[in-house]
Amino acid sequence: MDAVMLVEVLDVHGHAQIRQRTTGIGAQCRIGRSLACDVVIDDTFAAPEHTLLTLQEDGRVHVQDLGTANGTRVDGHRINAETGQIIARGDLLIGRTHVRVRTQESSMAPERAFRRDPLRRHRTLLAVLGLALCFLFAAFFQWTEAPEHLGPRVLIAELIALAGLAVWVACWALISRLTVGAWQVRIHLAIAAFCVGLWAWGYWLYTVSAFALQWRWLWVVLVTLAACIALAAAYLHLRKATHFRRPASLALALLAPLICGGLWWLADLQMDPRTVNRVTAGTQVYPPWLRVAPSTDLGDYLADAAALKRAANRNRQESLLETPILDADD
Repeated sequence: MDAVMLVEVLDVHGHAQIRQRTTGIGAQCRIGRSLACDVVIDDTFAAPEHTLLTLQEDGRVHVQDLGTANGTRVDGHRINAETGQIIARGDLLIGRTHVRVRTQESSMAPERAFRRDPLRRHRTLLAVLGLALCFLFAAFFQWTEAPEHLGPRVLIAELIALAGLAVWVACWALISRLTVGAWQVRIHLAIAAFCVGLWAWGYWLYTVSAFALQWRWLWVVLVTLAACIALAAAYLHLRKATHFRRPASLALALLAPLICGGLWWLADLQMDPRTVNRVTAGTQVYPPWLRVAPSTDLGDYLADAAALKRAANRNRQESLLETPILDADD
């Protein structure tokens, strides 16, 4: 078979815009801005005739820079303008244009097995189901909080949920557009909506289970499941929005929940007033018939009330000694 080379001009996303196939020993392919070139590129940093590619007898390609000011780079290294360089394949940088050269000597990756992506195939259905989960929880939560003012509160909750999802999806869609060249709005909406919906309904199930079972260690399960959901969402977003490989996407996805959790913890420390009046919110109160495990009665629940009152009075007295209150007449 005759010697063959394929020249591909790539865009910013690594996709081929122009392909030029050349065959025959000694065949040449000239690249530059001039119309006399075989491959014409629109790059002001490239010379009118910038690079000359020549097929060799062994099937490889001789790359020769045509005395340009910016030179020609092969795989990131500038070639000698006098001797050039012989390659079997390589990525050329001509001005600011990326050009990929392949020959028969180039090694090819094995055929990838075709696998259907359920997220991409059912992205519209998944996005609708995720939005339904979020909107139903917003309405349900407002119904449990204030059923007498249900209409306005549900509308405000739905608008807040929609605004939050819109900002989240817009950020990832913009990243997708800049990196892979496609917005992929429905895919990111499906990931974000399902993530938020699972978080919301999972938290509600946790509060009901904590009240019904009286298991204090359930918060560990809640935090673990929330971290797993965040890990899965971050991994899917990165896989769909970037060119990162699976190990890099997984590593970044592992860092995302840790960073977000650390920022949340730091914000809570700064917002904590640390006064004697601060009360930590416990499990929400539900109807007694939901309880399947015995819990403390009212007497046991208020057993430490007197001790708390004495501690509060002691702190008040100490604060008065440090900064006494002056009479208004004085």
